[in-house]
Amino acid sequence: MSKSILIGAHRGAMCHAPENTLAAFEKAIEMGTYRIELDVRRCRDRHIVVIHDATVDRTTDGTGLVADLTLEELKRLRVGGTPENVPTLREALLCARERCRLLIEIKEAGLADDVVAQIVEAGMAEHCTVSSFLEDELQRVKECDSRVGTAYFLTEPKPFAPEEIIARLGVSLLVVWPRAASPEYIAAAKRCGLHVRCGFRDDMTYEETFASFRLMADRGVDEMACGRPDWIRRMADQYSDS
Repeated sequence: MSKSILIGAHRGAMCHAPENTLAAFEKAIEMGTYRIELDVRRCRDRHIVVIHDATVDRTTDGTGLVADLTLEELKRLRVGGTPENVPTLREALLCARERCRLLIEIKEAGLADDVVAQIVEAGMAEHCTVSSFLEDELQRVKECDSRVGTAYFLTEPKPFAPEEIIARLGVSLLVVWPRAASPEYIAAAKRCGLHVRCGFRDDMTYEETFASFRLMADRGVDEMACGRPDWIRRMADQYSDS
């Protein structure tokens, strides 16, 4: 029997409920998700909120920059044409606590201190990992509390030296996209003790996704993610039985 693959969700179960909402997180948890990825930004009155884009235009019935709107104004908006609203990080942490892990992507500079403080306050320091394309934020996370994990993005083929990245950023998780997930890079990451998570686009068919899933699993990826964690669960069962 092949090794068990951990189930990841991208912005919650975003293909079953509006992305980055409590409904999407609840749905992902119902589907047996090991780790939910979400995105955070700061709104006008300094609250940390869960939203991917810098504006609310794409995901809500409102318009404008997140940074220009207060939490009260954000809460009035509806996400994806549903009753769901933009959650705070505190609400997301409460939703996930003792139910699954979180992968929290910092989308803008200057959030690390508050993000870590809220993680610790929720009692989830050892159950949350912070990712960001902003390396200063990752370094600051480790300075704030070494218990909170950090993750490095490898999104395209480029020089990859896991020993140097671990030494510089203290990361424990590699988030890799399929186009960058060469056998050599994954093997190097695993030799250095990194846990490897791979995410898939949500515009592929089940068969296309499963072909990528099988390839990544054969290369040693530990955790797979997309907006359909029910698919990942089904694929993991198929793969383990093969």
